[in-house]
Amino acid sequence: MQKAGVATIGFFDGVHLGHQKLISIVKKVAAASNYKSILFTFNKTLKSENLIYSFRKKIEILKSCNLDKIIVLDFWKIKNLTPQMFFEKFIIKNKIKLVIVGRNFRFGKDASGGTKELIELSHKYKVSLGIIKNVKIKLNTKSYSVSSSMIRNKILKSKFEYVNKLLNRDYYIEGFVTKGYGIGSKLLGVPTLNISPKNLVLPRGVILGITEIDQKKFYSIANFGFAPTFKKKYFSVEIHILNKSINIKNNRTIKFYPIKKIRNEKFFSSVSSLKKCILNDIKKASLFFRSYKID
Repeated sequence: MQKAGVATIGFFDGVHLGHQKLISIVKKVAAASNYKSILFTFNKTLKSENLIYSFRKKIEILKSCNLDKIIVLDFWKIKNLTPQMFFEKFIIKNKIKLVIVGRNFRFGKDASGGTKELIELSHKYKVSLGIIKNVKIKLNTKSYSVSSSMIRNKILKSKFEYVNKLLNRDYYIEGFVTKGYGIGSKLLGVPTLNISPKNLVLPRGVILGITEIDQKKFYSIANFGFAPTFKKKYFSVEIHILNKSINIKNNRTIKFYPIKKIRNEKFFSSVSSLKKCILNDIKKASLFFRSYKID
């Protein structure tokens, strides 16, 4: 016999502080009621670009939350379901006794359903409903509601300290090392490890950070963008490890923890002027890391 459940539903990009509170409540209520804790999420949305995390990373974080069950819904198979059809197909059929969501929850075709429709459907099908307030956090003495859109905005503005607080974890970019044009090592004498994360919201500019390779961490400086001097056609993250010679094979996964942006990406009229600027950036990075300790 299928066990009844307490569920929450959402895309959960970032699995941020607000999502964490929601999941915590679901688990606590489920345990007290001897129900299963269940989370419904989606493999994508209509706007599955400019995300905080890849789908794989999001699921990895959600699994670490230790819910009883995570159900991934195929967006293309459900995108035309009305709110009532969605409710019947997933809430009723999975014997959900209590649904807990945030105030901004939307569901059904074209996000046509909100908390009003959810209240009506819950009453109709005798399913309990909990709608929780937005989690708020103080940043620079001001109080803000935590949201994925706010975190994306902070990432674009390179406000990484705020991003870490809103996520309640250290934010990083992850990717496979790919073969670049050899510009860094051949023309500039500054070898780089290149990654090209897909569909993620990313800042642009020269950024100081920590690179993690095989659980070892290194002080680094990276260029986020299109290298306008060389007119690259795709966005990439070119990472230079400071004071270390690192040789790793392509397709190895590395992580970059951004800390501080030091300048915008810009066009240089000559390779020599670019090289001069990069060497100056490296000096700034070395000075910064003199007083920065890796955890």
